[in-house]
Amino acid sequence: MPDSPMHSVLYVDDDPDICEVVQAALCLMAGLEVHIAGSGKQAIALAQTLKPDLILMDAMMPGLDGPSTMERIRGNALLADIPVIFLTGKVFPAEVAHFLELGALGVIGKPFDPLTLGRDVFALWKIGDTARQISKHSPTMLEVESEVSSLSDSFLQRTRTDILRLRKMLERAGLGESPAIDEVGRLTHSIHGAGAMFGYPGISAVAGKMEKLIDESPSISPGVGLRRDGTLLQSLLEFTDQLSEALNGRQSPSSAGGWFRRDVAGDGPLSMPPPRGAPARDSTNPATA
Repeated sequence: MPDSPMHSVLYVDDDPDICEVVQAALCLMAGLEVHIAGSGKQAIALAQTLKPDLILMDAMMPGLDGPSTMERIRGNALLADIPVIFLTGKVFPAEVAHFLELGALGVIGKPFDPLTLGRDVFALWKIGDTARQISKHSPTMLEVESEVSSLSDSFLQRTRTDILRLRKMLERAGLGESPAIDEVGRLTHSIHGAGAMFGYPGISAVAGKMEKLIDESPSISPGVGLRRDGTLLQSLLEFTDQLSEALNGRQSPSSAGGWFRRDVAGDGPLSMPPPRGAPARDSTNPATA
């Protein structure tokens, strides 16, 4: 267990939208110094330079994922003692147990409420009076909500552009370009996670179906495009149309019950290691990591 107050956090995630939300939430609400790394490799390099008090890390990232990054951190004598908390949509008991066996301080589920993220992190850190730490910064809640609203608008604008990109990628994939379908998978993964984060479940759900279809399709393998699988290509194009419809027919985050409303604030981390003395609870809203 950490034996000193927490001041600095290194957040690791390949999704820039979620990085901005986490940085705003932990800086403004919890008064922490937050640094950002966009990949596991960059996180290891920054951690050696910054020596953060805590590493908060997405579990699923391209290349070096969260668990693999943690293993390298634990194998580095200069970084081995830095506590790690995972953020993930996979908060089922088996996955949580795996993260804790790796030595993680705890697990916080995604999508999370940024208005309570600092409280969850401090609860896992288990140092000092959590309520006192957060209450010092409570006047900034409106600042966080304003920042999140701005980021939400940016997400919607970017998603319109991303839908056009998806169509072009699928056209290229249909011509046999295997890198194109990889790009489709990465883009739908990002829309899935950010849509849930910003409180647009319709957008998130359609992108999630596209992501799952790509992940589970036996016709997709390294170096192989979609030229020979017209059914899969047609399904992805239809989902792209649905994604456009979901975007055009969206509700505002507040009316849709988005994750940024005060009345949906969580009551703590979705999962914590038993030695910390806080009960774990199952997630009923799994989303991408």
